[in-house]
Amino acid sequence: MNLIRPDPQLRVDPSLRLRTPGEVLRDDYLKPRAMTLSALARRTGITVTSLRRLIIGEVPMRANDAIRLAVVLNTSALYWMLLQVQCDLERERRGREFAIKEPSAPSR
Repeated sequence: MNLIRPDPQLRVDPSLRLRTPGEVLRDDYLKPRAMTLSALARRTGITVTSLRRLIIGEVPMRANDAIRLAVVLNTSALYWMLLQVQCDLERERRGREFAIKEPSAPSR
């Protein structure tokens, strides 16, 4: 098995709009293939409800689902998990920036 060696300084282009794994699934895989959620559910074994919740961003990508999508869509599971991690890190970064910049309430 070959393991990847990610660059410790791996960065995401900040000029690109951050997309969730669900958005990527919908826009880059389902729409171009005219594939329905039902068809993807049948092929992956992931329920339609779970896929719908993933696409609307209600739930994160899980490792099990990443593996199933990778097999059906000819990608890697790591691709799907990296999309999720990217979103998680960016949300955390934005939340921390907001918290740091938020002025404290005056004491009385």
